[in-house]
Amino acid sequence: MGEGVTRLVATDSRVQTLSQEIARLRIRLTAALTELDRRRHNATDAKHLAREHAGAVAAGALVLAAIVATSVLKVRRWRQRRWAHQGVTLTDRARRLGRALGRVAHDPDRLAAQPPPRMLGIPPKTLAALVLTTAEILAEAMRERRRRNEAAPRRDGMHPGRATGVASAPAPDGSRLPPWSSP
Repeated sequence: MGEGVTRLVATDSRVQTLSQEIARLRIRLTAALTELDRRRHNATDAKHLAREHAGAVAAGALVLAAIVATSVLKVRRWRQRRWAHQGVTLTDRARRLGRALGRVAHDPDRLAAQPPPRMLGIPPKTLAALVLTTAEILAEAMRERRRRNEAAPRRDGMHPGRATGVASAPAPDGSRLPPWSSP
């Protein structure tokens, strides 16, 4: 009962207008899709890109080659200077060794240096380290004692004064006297 597809008659002017518009849209879409496909192929084709941007590729390759060549030359120059310095150092060391061997041959008793004097049978560096460590331990103990004394209340009821740091005692009647001030 009235449930069916109504068929449009091809003679209707609205149908003809719509079909012509759809055909025009298909033609424009086909042209746009063809252009997009061509651009995609060009963008992913390395040979095409190299031909199209040959100047930029050549300039980039030239800059890259200059950077690599500069780095290689700097490393070579640095190594040559280092080797030259090592050669001078080795020559200097050999010269000093020759002098030392000449001194040994001339005066063999002067070969070894005298050991440093000992105090209480302890080498001086060890003794200095012991003295410094002991001083540090004593200073820390004194700091800790001072910190504990400042934090704890006094047993004798004495309290430090404001400006002078002098202890003030409570009055005989138990009241506190104001700190001394100049007239």
